[in-house]
Amino acid sequence: MNGDTIKALRAIKAKTLVMVGTKDLLNPEFEPIEAARSIRDVRVVTISPGTVTGHASAGGAFPADVDFLNREISSFFDIVTDRGQKLQ
Repeated sequence: MNGDTIKALRAIKAKTLVMVGTKDLLNPEFEPIEAARSIRDVRVVTISPGTVTGHASAGGAFPADVDFLNREISSFFDIVTDRGQKLQ
């Protein structure tokens, strides 16, 4: 794609899940949200929207975040695999 990030994102054909942490100083919220706008079949989810765990939100340190991640990722896998069945 010769360094063209938008072109690369638009080329993604797979169903895509983008999970965003709130107040993440290393990966600011706006970056994945902006990138997701260029992906055709994308679902964007804020990790534990009621908390402010920042970069640690996906690290497994907080039980509420782990529960949230497991629930959202399982739901996404159900969608892309027809409830766990391998798609032909």
